[in-house]
Amino acid sequence: MTIRRYSRHQLLLATCVGAALGFGASTLIFNPPAHHKPVAAQAAVLPAQQLQHHAVDLEQMRKDLSTRFIGDPRTLGEKLRDFVAENAIPQTIPIACKVIADLAENADALGNQELDVLYHNQTDADLKRVIAQALSLRGDNRLLDKYVGEIEKGLSSDTPAERQQALQLLAKTHYAGAASVIVPALEDRDTSVKLDALLALRATGNESHTPYLEKLRGDADPSVSWLANDALTSLQYLSTKARTRVTSADIAAELPSLAPGS
Repeated sequence: MTIRRYSRHQLLLATCVGAALGFGASTLIFNPPAHHKPVAAQAAVLPAQQLQHHAVDLEQMRKDLSTRFIGDPRTLGEKLRDFVAENAIPQTIPIACKVIADLAENADALGNQELDVLYHNQTDADLKRVIAQALSLRGDNRLLDKYVGEIEKGLSSDTPAERQQALQLLAKTHYAGAASVIVPALEDRDTSVKLDALLALRATGNESHTPYLEKLRGDADPSVSWLANDALTSLQYLSTKARTRVTSADIAAELPSLAPGS
């Protein structure tokens, strides 16, 4: 068997050709032509476009929910109910809350009875609160008292985190009727719960609740004593009639955000 031998010139030529081919392949791998960008690179430009389009859709949803159309016999309350039941996007509840807040002072468009029916068909705490607050703004605290009673149950939980969650929900009402429910939590054995109770009372109470803060002003825990003094300063200038009805500013301050991921 004869073994073929190559000259030094042939071997050098083969080496150069191989290097050139290797360089070309690596260039294609790491710097592909514009029309052959990896799928991930193509997808990277989509979210911003989708979000922009989505934002327009969200605004249109809000407008549609606030308007009655010829050919659609549903009331705005019925449209809101159907919208919440039929949509699963993260912004469903925030959109519904915003619509109710916008219509809170317009009983002709969204009547009191519609708010009552809508409240009893919902399970989301934020949505129920906004519905109840809208009715309170109109001078009827019935639903807000009911909401406070429902959230109050969480204050009896054996888990501190659940008691804290209940206090945070009550704080969002900005309603003096919730302050009386919050007061017992000022003596909670868990410091974190006690601090949330102080924050909640500061957000809901008025002058009539200041005596409950006096004894905490000298608490051994400096964070408790400081917050008790701060809450006392805030409430002593609010009359006993303050926060007995919710305002449009109270509702707007606690609306869930429409921003994705917030």
